[in-house]
Amino acid sequence: MANLKRRDNSKFQKRAKSNGTSEDPGARTRFWRPIGLLILLACLLVTFLWTGGATGFANSMANSAITSKRLEAGEWWLGVSRFFSSTNAYTDFLQGRIDRKRGEFETMMGHLKSALKKGFPPIRLDREQALAAASLGRLTQDIEERLNRWLKEPDAEFGEIIDSYSNGLTAVSRFDPALELLRTWEATDPHDPVANYRIARIHEHLSQPEDAEANYRKSIAKDPRFFKASYNLGRVLLDQRRSDEALTFFQKCAIGGSALAAKTGMAQCYKTLGDNEVARGLLQEVMISSYEDLQKSYQAVDETPARYVAASELGCLETELGDFPEARKHLELALKEFPLDSIARYSYAVTLRGLGMQKEAEENFAITRASRAALDQVSVYQGNLRKDSQDTQSRLAVGKIILENESERVGLFWLQSVFSYDPNNSDAHEAIARYLESKKGRTPEDEKRAAYHRTFVQKK
Repeated sequence: MANLKRRDNSKFQKRAKSNGTSEDPGARTRFWRPIGLLILLACLLVTFLWTGGATGFANSMANSAITSKRLEAGEWWLGVSRFFSSTNAYTDFLQGRIDRKRGEFETMMGHLKSALKKGFPPIRLDREQALAAASLGRLTQDIEERLNRWLKEPDAEFGEIIDSYSNGLTAVSRFDPALELLRTWEATDPHDPVANYRIARIHEHLSQPEDAEANYRKSIAKDPRFFKASYNLGRVLLDQRRSDEALTFFQKCAIGGSALAAKTGMAQCYKTLGDNEVARGLLQEVMISSYEDLQKSYQAVDETPARYVAASELGCLETELGDFPEARKHLELALKEFPLDSIARYSYAVTLRGLGMQKEAEENFAITRASRAALDQVSVYQGNLRKDSQDTQSRLAVGKIILENESERVGLFWLQSVFSYDPNNSDAHEAIARYLESKKGRTPEDEKRAAYHRTFVQKK
């Protein structure tokens, strides 16, 4: 009887289980799991909307990219942000920051004004303008005091401030304080590649290629995708005729915005290695792009060549190969953009002679001879400077000669180096102001810089 009851109970329990009348912990878990997921998704959605939704997310990604020196990626994310909202002030602010880092100051001002109209805090916009002024070397007492005060703030954008401040100090040849700032930055943030990159640039200015190379290599070791360092190390190695090594670094950055500049550098390497056909092919590939696109590519690696390098190099190569009609086409393009390019000018004279245009050839040979005669004087003044680095008259003379006969960038560098020893040197300020005022196609930024230097010129 007892066994019969147990069997009946067993049957009842089985029927109860099959009818769902007994507790099943697994079923309870399965019941609550989708509800928990729904609650979690709801929380994530609320958080997403609270932080600005798609626009906020895109701006956050853009800011992260800008901080990581990936300006193209930052601009892409800002495009995403604008897709979802055209009224976001932070989007305009971040675009202004990208413009500042690219040296496009007029465009920067437009975006900062737009951010102000949309309600962005004026104090942050004022800081961005001060950083732009500092990076150009317009280091008034007020701006320097503000920069130093900002660096002491607990939530300071340390890298942004030092990057702009050190650039400005370098622009006016105050190299020692610039290096001091950059070494502080390197010690404070040892993983950031920019500090070593900026240090390398200063060593280049000071004609110290070994120190420049060492710091470029440190920068690359910290971030192999920091293409500015790779490109400029390639350029330093190429200047030392270490073309095989230079080629490797140009190849690393031959993608994205730096591709055209890198391919031009690669072509120069192949040319010095004697592989003219590969060099010619690369230069022809680069020349398919517009001059403006090529300049943007150089801008992406912080370079402002004093030549239309691709056209000049291709023209010189065609001259060497005896294709004078093709050479003439490229050399005239190069000289149209940079009339002081003595390398292109000499090849142009040879090309014209090869085309039977003897009179025109001689005119260009004469220009080349006069330019080289003037540049020969530079070595005399540099000899004076080796004896006395504070000889500001020799620095002034070197700057004027190079400015008139070879390169705007290098000439201005020499003129600005006077300010390391005599910040108020009226003659140097006058030479810079006069040059900027006489530039063809001068920009509003050129006019501002000229006005700044005019404030130091003594009235006679």
